[in-house]
Amino acid sequence: MADYLTRIRSWFLELTSNMSVTDEDAILTALLLIVVTGLIGGAVAKKLKQPLILGYILAGVVVGYLFKAGLGEVANTAVNSLANVGVALLLFSMGLEFSKKDIRPVFRIAVFGALAQVLFTFLAGTGIAWLLSRDPSVNYAGDTKIPLFSSNVSLFLFGICFVSTSTAVVLKTLSSKGFENSLSGRVMIGVSIVQDLTVMPLMLLVCQLGALSSAGGGVSSLMPLILSTTFMALMLTVGARYLPKLTEHAARLESKELFLLSITGIALVSGAISVAMHVSFSFGAFLAGIVLSDSAYGKKALSELSPVRDFFAMLFFVSIGMMLDVRYLGMHWWLVAVLVILTGFARTAFLAAVTWLFKYRNVIPVAMLFGMFPTSEIAFVVIGTGLMAGFITTELYSLILCVVVCSMIVGPIINNLTAPVYSLLRRTVWRNLQSRKIELPQPDLEDHMVLIGGGRISRVIAHVLTRLKLKYVIVEPFYDAYREAQAEGLNVIYGDPMSDIILTAAHIRDAKVLVPMIDKLEECLAIIELARRFNPDILTVMCAASPENEKRLSDETVNEIILSNFEVSLELTRRILVLNDISEARIQNYLDSVRASRYKPMLEDSPAFALAEKIRAFNGMIALQWTQVQPDSPLVGRSIEESQVRARTGMSIVGVIHKGRIDANPRPDTVLHAGDLIAAIGSEEQAAAFVQLTHSPMAGSPESATTMAIPI
Repeated sequence: MADYLTRIRSWFLELTSNMSVTDEDAILTALLLIVVTGLIGGAVAKKLKQPLILGYILAGVVVGYLFKAGLGEVANTAVNSLANVGVALLLFSMGLEFSKKDIRPVFRIAVFGALAQVLFTFLAGTGIAWLLSRDPSVNYAGDTKIPLFSSNVSLFLFGICFVSTSTAVVLKTLSSKGFENSLSGRVMIGVSIVQDLTVMPLMLLVCQLGALSSAGGGVSSLMPLILSTTFMALMLTVGARYLPKLTEHAARLESKELFLLSITGIALVSGAISVAMHVSFSFGAFLAGIVLSDSAYGKKALSELSPVRDFFAMLFFVSIGMMLDVRYLGMHWWLVAVLVILTGFARTAFLAAVTWLFKYRNVIPVAMLFGMFPTSEIAFVVIGTGLMAGFITTELYSLILCVVVCSMIVGPIINNLTAPVYSLLRRTVWRNLQSRKIELPQPDLEDHMVLIGGGRISRVIAHVLTRLKLKYVIVEPFYDAYREAQAEGLNVIYGDPMSDIILTAAHIRDAKVLVPMIDKLEECLAIIELARRFNPDILTVMCAASPENEKRLSDETVNEIILSNFEVSLELTRRILVLNDISEARIQNYLDSVRASRYKPMLEDSPAFALAEKIRAFNGMIALQWTQVQPDSPLVGRSIEESQVRARTGMSIVGVIHKGRIDANPRPDTVLHAGDLIAAIGSEEQAAAFVQLTHSPMAGSPESATTMAIPI
């Protein structure tokens, strides 16, 4: 196999050396190789049920070995630039995903445990670098006699590279196994986020102190440190105030393309400003993402950026694989293997111990030991910054790059050891393990209604649900409707409902009912299909504007179908009949029968339909009759028992309102007074006799009485 790859590499080098290839052709060829490589590597990883990142990196390593030398310096520079943009957008999206709410349940271990681990791993990594620097066979192992570690700063940067775990790899691995919302998943993600937040300030501090010492002190030497500190302070204060306003202005344009451009522009401009302020490009984008994460447009920004982020992340990981020096790895494979093991377990072993001390038992310490193994992609930013600043040599850059890439490759494989090792421990030394009981908070939304779009209609429904104390969330894709719902104090999310991120933010997994109210039928059906991937048991309600739509929704097994035009016509009919002095009871009974006949074909297969028909028939036979007792009525001054209303009319009194006080289900000794409102239940014929009884025979016919019939 190795001989075959070597022949391909030689053939490509010979081909490119005999061709007149322009810089543009080389760049296009490099892009084509990266995209095709990413597709093939990702497909293979997906087939093997491994994270896509693993496929990207391995494919990049193979293609880099075969073709990198033949692409030319310009193409390789372009690849490196794309990788820088990719890691910047990746870190920007990771900043957008940062949520205080996710860390709060595991705050102590995520913050204090992670900080303790960062300090320990930094010291351990620096100690490993110091030991390597003391060994001449390692420190001068390159082609030149330039030492691998040229200064104390390079020792510190080596340690910084390995303090953090790859959040991207951990997230992909957890989500592929469905563990991202478990307690162990929450702890791993929380720790990883805090690690990422510590790496950049630590790197900047070391680099600035190194630059300060090499410059010999003075005010001018302090300027980079002052500028970088000022940038971070401004981003977390002024940026937190004005960056969300920029996204709000972009949202008002009601254009997905312009919103995406504005979000991408914020990430890249923040990175560019950070470079001018002596901070890395990627860290500026990362801070911008954190600033926007808690804003009203954070989820919208993340959902719109996801396709672009995923594409550039693929470019980044494939490019990283291509940048791996296979020749160096072949010459120093033993050193790389030892460092992968030492740096990886220097981080994960301490994390396992810390989680145990914090009384997170069961599978969590084992998950930390094997699941947090891959080194973070931020290490590429650290070594890139160190190389540009002159603190890291080319040989050290190649060594760290090999170690980081190899840790990412073996990380998902090592993670597979979690389940068997935990099972073994439970059968042997952990038989009587006592663990701390930690309850994860229940989601804010559970068994709730998800209303998609609809504008004013969804807001009316939301107000009714609020009064009934039922949980709901509105997902509104249009900015004006979102702002109106927000102004009314409703629970609303702004974003595309066909995005996994937005539906996840709406807690679709825990929802009970989904009500899509988008104008386009195909979009509604696509939303239902996506929602059922998260929650197969979710109930759906939709409106059908035509018989064709009704049939389509029925074929798609929508649970409840409302015929919008039919319902409007029934309401118009009701209003017309009211104006013609038809009693409400007769109107409602008639409309119920029409409605039942129309909906019967859709509902007749339902087990509850027969019961509903019987209830409707019963409702048609009785009515709730309200009437007011007149001063000359024979009921005045008598109790309900004495008045013998049931014996005389057949009606049963079920409510009395006396001087504004409601007495539901009154007792037989309740005395009736003039002016009381009485509610009685019975048929329409019995109701006429009841109205007559509440009035003096001199008062006229029952039709002259003040009555209101309401169907049961």
